[in-house]
Amino acid sequence: MTRRTLTRSLTTALVLAVLLSVPRVASATFSIIAYDPATHEFGVAVQSHAFGAGAAVPYAIPGIGAVATQAAANRLYGPKAIELLKQGLSPADVVKRLTDEDPGRDTRQVAVIDANGRSAVYTGKRVIDRDADPKDPIHFGDYAGHITGTNFSVQGNTLASKQVLENMANAYAHGTGSMAERLMAALDAGQSAGGDSRGMQSGGILVVRPVAPGSNATVERIVDIRVDDTIDPFKELHRLLDITLGVPRKLTDESAAQAKAGRFDEAIATARKALAIEPNSDTLHYALAQRYAQANRPLMALVPLREAIRLHPHLAREALVDPIFASMRDLGEFKRLVELATTTPGGGLK
Repeated sequence: MTRRTLTRSLTTALVLAVLLSVPRVASATFSIIAYDPATHEFGVAVQSHAFGAGAAVPYAIPGIGAVATQAAANRLYGPKAIELLKQGLSPADVVKRLTDEDPGRDTRQVAVIDANGRSAVYTGKRVIDRDADPKDPIHFGDYAGHITGTNFSVQGNTLASKQVLENMANAYAHGTGSMAERLMAALDAGQSAGGDSRGMQSGGILVVRPVAPGSNATVERIVDIRVDDTIDPFKELHRLLDITLGVPRKLTDESAAQAKAGRFDEAIATARKALAIEPNSDTLHYALAQRYAQANRPLMALVPLREAIRLHPHLAREALVDPIFASMRDLGEFKRLVELATTTPGGGLK
């Protein structure tokens, strides 16, 4: 064996030894569960430095309750808790039943809330003890616990400090807007105090609401978004929430009104805001092209119009008859763009 081969083998062995000596990391996280008696909505929001927390932690059924299962998350807790709530058990009794029957309870953290706004939280002994265990370098010096408020509870483990939960509770209790917006504000507030001490990776928001009798609505999960693996999941969560709440459409309507009033620079800026939220939307690219055309900037209009047609080729035919583009129809660039889209097999641009 050569010296280089021996050195490489020793290095590999050393790396493997270090990796094997590092304890397994549990799914630490911070979350909020909530109930809104005015809208009858249940919500759960979560962030964690663990993959897929938005899929693992939240569970909610309209009219019954919501659950957050974390630390060493037990996904059976969600459906089991809902069935126990249906039987009339209080959240405290539900949590006791769940943990009494679970031999892994010392590694769990679970929170339950019901349709009366009552909540209960359990944090396992090991989840708490590891924060004071110098032999556990992943969790030593961190914080685990919960804070209960009116119709909500915030809880977490492997947190930078108790301030994470205090910030969350204050943000939700004094927040405005829809439940989903208040849940997002709570997550933001928790992160501003350090959040999960290991950093960020995933998150999610779930909001459910009963379908009202006689309503045309068919969806109980009115907000159901998650980000599984990224450096800053909140940036993407905010974007997805904006789409879910219809913010791009509202901005587009505002942009059209500004253009109608002759405020073209404002209209273009507003249309671009909408497009920044939903950059793959053919209709938003088309709307931006309309704003440029109304501002008598035809060459600028061609850029988003081309992208709109690439995403949805049939928009070429709409552009041909759209009165907003009437002044552009004699432009060679416009003609080539529209003709290419309408004559290419399949109707698309490359």
